[in-house]
Amino acid sequence: MAKSGMFKDFNFKLVVIEALLDQEPLFLEELTDLKDKYTNNFEWYSGAGPIVEIRGYLEELTLEKSDLEKIESLCFDGGNEVYHILKPDWDGEDSLFDVLSVEGFQNLTNLKTVDYISMCDPQVLEPFKQAGIEIED
Repeated sequence: MAKSGMFKDFNFKLVVIEALLDQEPLFLEELTDLKDKYTNNFEWYSGAGPIVEIRGYLEELTLEKSDLEKIESLCFDGGNEVYHILKPDWDGEDSLFDVLSVEGFQNLTNLKTVDYISMCDPQVLEPFKQAGIEIED
């Protein structure tokens, strides 16, 4: 279970966070400050893994119901901005951010569609189908 307790898989939580980045979520200013602090001058960045401070913040982040209600669509894609916030040089060629479970998607009460490009095995998305959510690929 992710530290905030809402989603079983932290990588699925990242997909949810991605869906909120353009919707002025309550956490946006704090995340932007962290991003500016740790990634704007990332020539020092070693590429060893996700930036610990940003990952810790996102793991602990409790997503507010008012933000979750804004989500009508999710996109599973290696090009999502959130991955490059966490690991600026990530090339999408490994399984670092692969989603293994979508458990907790029930918190997304207005979710209507899922765009599937990559980032998980198709069977991981079965709970969406069972809930009547359209999957586009």
